[in-house]
Amino acid sequence: MSETSSLRPPLTDSRLGALFAYWDSKRDGKPMPRRSDIDPIEMRQWLGNLLLIDVTAEGKFVYRLYGTRFVDNFGRDMTGRSVDDLPAEQQERVRGDYEAVCASRLPRARLYTASFDVPQRGPLKRPEPQVVTWERLVMPLGDGTERVEMLLVAAYPLPDLRPSSS
Repeated sequence: MSETSSLRPPLTDSRLGALFAYWDSKRDGKPMPRRSDIDPIEMRQWLGNLLLIDVTAEGKFVYRLYGTRFVDNFGRDMTGRSVDDLPAEQQERVRGDYEAVCASRLPRARLYTASFDVPQRGPLKRPEPQVVTWERLVMPLGDGTERVEMLLVAAYPLPDLRPSSS
């Protein structure tokens, strides 16, 4: 088994598989690429579904980039805000994944099915709960040492409901 295939988490969405291959190509023999190795122009196809998260020295996770498809799907822009500003159930789920990637310095994928408040169109429409399964891929970006400085995250809703993975 090659080092690349041992790093690749199980993925069902081909877009996430292509993003993992991009991240892996930027490692250049290192455990993880640096933020400066990642080119936003090369990542155009994923941008709406990307999160770029700063990992602070205090262990907080702050959204530097919050993709437009997340804003559209969840009705708010989290750019500049912390994971601590998410609803409690979401906080727990994403913080666990982010901490695991920071500790292992390895990519992590997961399926999660949950009820999300989906914004409805129109001036008087209120968000309505909708059960959706998403597949999320979290990849570390280093600072040139062993420290994870940022997380590169992408997620896509799946066309069917599936049980959450751990």
